[in-house]
Amino acid sequence: MPEQIQNEKPCLVNTPQGFSVSYKNKLLYSKYAPQKAILAAVEKVQVLPGTLFLCCSPVLPYGLKELCQKLDDKSFCLLCEFDRELSSFSEDLFSSQGFKDEKAARLSLSQLQSLPVLLNQPSYAPIQGTRLLPAGSFKRVVRLDFSAGVQLHEALYSEFTAACTRAIMTFWANRMTLVKFGRKYSQNFFKNLKLLPSTTPLQNFFASVSKPIIVFGAGQSAEEGIRLIKECAASFYILCADTALQPLLANGIEPDGVFIEEAQTVIKKAFIGTQKSRTQIFTGLSAVPHLDKIKEPEKISFFTTKYTSAKFLENLSEKGLLPPQNEPFGSVGLTAVYYALKFRASSDIPVYLYGLDFSYSESFTHVRASMAHKEAFLKNSRLSPLENYSASFGITSEKVSGKKGSIVYTTRTLKNYAELFMGLFSNVKNLYDSAGSGLELGLPYKKPEMTDFSDKQTSARKETFNLLAIKNYFADEKAALEEIRDLLTGKISLPEAERTSRITELAAPREYLYLHFADGITFSTDLSFLKRIRTEIDFFLKFL
Repeated sequence: MPEQIQNEKPCLVNTPQGFSVSYKNKLLYSKYAPQKAILAAVEKVQVLPGTLFLCCSPVLPYGLKELCQKLDDKSFCLLCEFDRELSSFSEDLFSSQGFKDEKAARLSLSQLQSLPVLLNQPSYAPIQGTRLLPAGSFKRVVRLDFSAGVQLHEALYSEFTAACTRAIMTFWANRMTLVKFGRKYSQNFFKNLKLLPSTTPLQNFFASVSKPIIVFGAGQSAEEGIRLIKECAASFYILCADTALQPLLANGIEPDGVFIEEAQTVIKKAFIGTQKSRTQIFTGLSAVPHLDKIKEPEKISFFTTKYTSAKFLENLSEKGLLPPQNEPFGSVGLTAVYYALKFRASSDIPVYLYGLDFSYSESFTHVRASMAHKEAFLKNSRLSPLENYSASFGITSEKVSGKKGSIVYTTRTLKNYAELFMGLFSNVKNLYDSAGSGLELGLPYKKPEMTDFSDKQTSARKETFNLLAIKNYFADEKAALEEIRDLLTGKISLPEAERTSRITELAAPREYLYLHFADGITFSTDLSFLKRIRTEIDFFLKFL
């Protein structure tokens, strides 16, 4: 946030019922009763457990003591000031008046900037100098304006509040996903990790492609791209999302690579009849396992989607046992674009996009010949029409304006993907949106062009994985889980304090044992928590 250049200084103004503050020719509190408005607002506040209060521009401590007295032990106040002069003035004033409360903390401008990011992390250290509660403590954000100083930076306060709200919502959405699928992700992760040494390292493809690249998603606009390149597909290096594979093959286009992140076996339907295809499978370690039953292991390359921030992933990374890592984008289409940019030999190589619509038409949601489209045909009857109107007119759907002013239908989740895409890729050189429909992606529009680029891949690196190191890792993990089990069952006898310390030392950094628990945000030594871990140990020993 840019530093504000101020020519005037805030100063106290005496009034009949206390002090106000004059700043920039404006009183920040009433000249008659400075405390009245904020005390009335605080009195009306309903405090729900887990509320983060953003106290905006509290130049004077009016109302803060009263608000802190209303808070439960899972709620907190952050004093937020975006004006540098007011921040310095207020901080000195608070110190001189001795206001201090363990349920309130003042953040600097740099700390305010980092707060939304921290609130979305599965775990974080408290901001220096504050007693900010651990991740997962907050369930909602409430903004309270404490003075007219808010009006000096209204847009910043609104944006900040919205960012904190989105961060907390995203945190809990991710937690719900982990509770539902976390065990499956970890199970797949270890099964795929065993296969890793026999596969082709993903980094061998980095900086290797000298042809123009086309990335296909499974949105309806993929049909435009299929029609356009059907007769000249060999001129391009073609990548696609898993559900776009069948539509391409049905039109005689054999992609060079397909990306998959789906953890459930239903996605294997997308690979029916592809055993002899030359297509390379690029898959996440937490995606569905046993793809070596579909392809030879050397036709598989793994990447690591960081589905959780966990110590066991950090340990693997530090030992050099993980393939390239990426954030959990949520959409495999974004993952395909992310790695397509890494595959091109230089930023001069153009990358074109089709099928990343993040929206759909009134009656259809996917490109023809995709899994969704085929299933609609199979279920088609008088009572189950081919058209999917429920997707367009469902409770979570909304009608919006797409490219060229067209009307499309989307959901909040799909819009979030489009917004994330723009944040990640809108300024990337030679990345083009070639589709004529769907949501705007913030990219220049350009159709794929055959160029003078080489039609062969450049010399790729030839890296391999350390088989012995991976075997040793599994042996160490097995030994650690067996020791935890023996400590929990009493087979290993230790004094209670020493036993608890050793269990914590071994189990806490192995988050895969508990990240899918509803209360698994952090490790706990509660008896019920440890009993559930005991059950999980038997489950994971099968794969280790």
